[in-house]
Amino acid sequence: MAAAKSQSMVTIKLAGNDDIRVVLDGKRFESNDNSILIRDVAEGVHQLKVYREKRNGLFNLLGRNYELVYNSTVRVKKQTHLSINISNNGRAAIQETRINGGWGNGRNENIYDYDRDGRWGDYDYNEARVKAMPDREFKSVLSSIEKEWLESNKLKSATQVVRANRLTVAQVEQMILLFSFENNKLQLAKQAYENTVDKRNYHRLYDLFSFQSSKRELERYISGK
Repeated sequence: MAAAKSQSMVTIKLAGNDDIRVVLDGKRFESNDNSILIRDVAEGVHQLKVYREKRNGLFNLLGRNYELVYNSTVRVKKQTHLSINISNNGRAAIQETRINGGWGNGRNENIYDYDRDGRWGDYDYNEARVKAMPDREFKSVLSSIEKEWLESNKLKSATQVVRANRLTVAQVEQMILLFSFENNKLQLAKQAYENTVDKRNYHRLYDLFSFQSSKRELERYISGK
């Protein structure tokens, strides 16, 4: 006899009008707008990632650009509807309601069964595959920044580079070492964080700062992200 379907479901909605892609436990679901509903989600803890479409984004996915805006675990209880509303800065407001009846008529095209996401299959976008700037190109960029006479001009050039390119923590470290002023180091470290491919290593940059206050400020900035 077939197992009974779970009566739990999850709705994800992102602020704004951008299309989203959702990855739940490694299963990918697409949406034609900023929201999606996934039915038959089992009770328990699930890994949730939400991507937003960008015209000039950093990730290329099937010819379209996306950025990761939310990455966390969520707990789904039995016979509940979990509504997750994500703001533009990636903060989530989660509301739980009890389900007494069924799921409705399912006419919304952005409704999927958790175990029937055949359009995408059990595939998760692997951020680690996003390559950083090649070393040869990076060395050329680094040399150009180093030749700037004024530190303010160095910062302007470096900021443009970190905003437009994917970098490793080691590359960010080399850029920061070009600066003498603590405030400029801190500003660049903040700007570079978003596009760094190995964020888990970002703590290595703390040793580049002379003052504990700078280290704490960078730590707070990263925690807020």
